[in-house]
Amino acid sequence: MMKKVLYVLTVGLFLGLSSCNNDDAPLNNESASAVETSKSGVTRKTVTDPAIGTTSTLTLTSALLASGTTTTGGKYWENTYVSGTNLNVDIFTFSHTATSAGYNYWDGFTVSNVNDITDYGSGAAPGGSDGWVAHQWGTMAGSGFGSSSSVTPGTPGTAGDPYIVAYWSSYLDPKNPQGTTFSESSFSNWIKIGNTGLYQVEGLKINMHPWPYYGCLYGDGFARAFTSGDSFKLLIYGVTEDGTITNPITHTLANHTGSSLVMPTGWVNVSATNLQSLGEVQYLVFQMSSTDFDLVYGMNTAAYFCLDKLSVKRTE
Repeated sequence: MMKKVLYVLTVGLFLGLSSCNNDDAPLNNESASAVETSKSGVTRKTVTDPAIGTTSTLTLTSALLASGTTTTGGKYWENTYVSGTNLNVDIFTFSHTATSAGYNYWDGFTVSNVNDITDYGSGAAPGGSDGWVAHQWGTMAGSGFGSSSSVTPGTPGTAGDPYIVAYWSSYLDPKNPQGTTFSESSFSNWIKIGNTGLYQVEGLKINMHPWPYYGCLYGDGFARAFTSGDSFKLLIYGVTEDGTITNPITHTLANHTGSSLVMPTGWVNVSATNLQSLGEVQYLVFQMSSTDFDLVYGMNTAAYFCLDKLSVKRTE
């Protein structure tokens, strides 16, 4: 994605240029106060762990977007470009880095209800991806999971349930981090679960984001169209009680089997068996991989995905 950063700077559409300065809060914070201030000065809500044995499922409501930024097809979280903010929903704290000081940049997670699946990769400017910067808020399903059947993907004005949009800052994260010690400041995309408890992950739904969808299908100026043998995957790690990062599980977003390109556009369950293999965790960490990559700049495929209905059970 660094190539995208350099390109965006030249055209004045600032997709990225920032170090990943997410909160570096300790793994175990026993504070009973209403808010928690990290070493980096970010204030966020302190989460209370539910009782052991309780199952908690991410529930995104329209209230999250009551003051949202209006764009084609709906709204996205008003703090997407505000530094020093984290997204807190239920017992989940989502990583988020942002700035609007001279240019707009964000990574981590945001909330959207945008119903727009237009291909913006055919812009006239060099690179062919400039149109996506203003339209990076969609999901191929058109809405969060569980929306009314009357919500037709790609029909602005029929926005349904909110969902989470993720942008992975691929050139900043440590590669192959399994077995190392986790810190929030070292990773672009993480979700902290609860406060000090341990959790078994029981469910998660993933959807393809429009930018990589059309990039895999047609190319977008940075990414090339997929051919036989190509794949685009989401890697999900857990973080154990002592801060050790687990081996990842893999969820395939796009796969060219040789005869066709398989890219589901509806919400897909991540394998429950795979999720449970992560064990008892305090965090989830997300990374991505693509067969379309550059040895210097990393992945050419746009590093976005969407998620909903994360479900966890407190075990300890």
